[in-house]
Amino acid sequence: MKKTFPAFIAALLITFMLGGGMLLMGREALGTSMAKAEAAATTQVTAESAAQYEEIVAQYQVRESQYQDLINQASQQITTANQQIQQYQSLLQQLQSSGLITIASDGTVTVNQQSTFMQPPTGEFHHNEGNH
Repeated sequence: MKKTFPAFIAALLITFMLGGGMLLMGREALGTSMAKAEAAATTQVTAESAAQYEEIVAQYQVRESQYQDLINQASQQITTANQQIQQYQSLLQQLQSSGLITIASDGTVTVNQQSTFMQPPTGEFHHNEGNH
């Protein structure tokens, strides 16, 4: 029985220390949540500030709509420019395949003069001015 009494006292002390610690932590948590609840209650939005927020949101929505219009216009311009580039590329390919131009690997374009292309037609040329 000599050994059981000190063991009982030690167990009792440990239980009180753990219980006290848990009580303090619970109380601190309760205090923190109460402080948060009080802070939430004091930060009420007035009707005037709500109207200001709504006005700001409306302004941003107008700006967003304007930016979206600008993006759509730019997209259409890009589409038109790409179509024009494709037409130019097609024209250059046709001129190159017919031998009228030569495009070097560095992008230099040389116009080839063909004798039948640049020479005036042979034969007599008559110009009628109304005087016979």
